[in-house]
Amino acid sequence: NMCSAVVNYTSPVGTDNCSGAMTTQTVGLSGGSMFPLGVTTNTFVVTDGSGNTSACSFTVTVTDNQDPQITCPANSSVDTDVNMCSAVVNYTSPVGTDNCSGSMTTQTTGLIGGSMFPLGVTTNTFVVTDGSGNTAVCSYTVTVTDNENPQIACPANSSVDTDVNMCSAVVNYSATVGTDNCSGSMTTQTTGLIGG
Repeated sequence: NMCSAVVNYTSPVGTDNCSGAMTTQTVGLSGGSMFPLGVTTNTFVVTDGSGNTSACSFTVTVTDNQDPQITCPANSSVDTDVNMCSAVVNYTSPVGTDNCSGSMTTQTTGLIGGSMFPLGVTTNTFVVTDGSGNTAVCSYTVTVTDNENPQIACPANSSVDTDVNMCSAVVNYSATVGTDNCSGSMTTQTTGLIGG
């Protein structure tokens, strides 16, 4: 959970043919320090009593191999909006976190919050990527269900006389067709006779 690392090392100490040589660190961080992400160069210079010098350097590379974190909302189920075959669904898009700053969260599938979600299941997937290319993914579904009954209205009841010299009558009427908020509804006559 850090974007740095404590690195322990033993500082080099220079030697000389004459006593009195002194070693100093001119760049970098001392052993036991918190080293930042990336490459830190540590340079040491030994100087003898006559002013002669020699230097050495080494690098400490701190790499971020910790994946970011992201948590999606729970799956949700909603009914279609009235007279619609879809539903507006509001949600807050998840934002990933990481041990290092600069992570970015993108939605790769699905619809953003506040969109009109179609009938059925929509999968919403989010990916968070940190500055080192590590990723984490989460997904959740929005299920839109049609629980709205279709509508149908029959003609008014009618009364007619028998046809001449018949004990029956030809009756013409237009068959009723139902409507629904979603396409694909089908109207069938279950009792009686068709018009004509």
